Amino acid sequence: MRLLTLDETAQRLGVSPRSLADKRYRNRIGLPGTKVGRRIGFKEGDVITVIERGRELLSKQQADNADE
Repeated sequence: MRLLTLDETAQRLGVSPRSLADKRYRNRIGLPGTKVGRRIGFKEGDVITVIERGRELLSKQQADNADE
């Protein structure tokens, strides 16, 4: 299990590290963080899951808009 840093995770998700540091934002997107001392780490598998979930939602929204 590899832990990604805050900056690595933010870059993969396309959000700012400051947004990702906010626990409320992480709860909203469903990304659990792991505290290691003062730093926050993210499991690579959890990040991939969030990305896939976002892709599914985007595909569903595009399909819904095409039906209109």
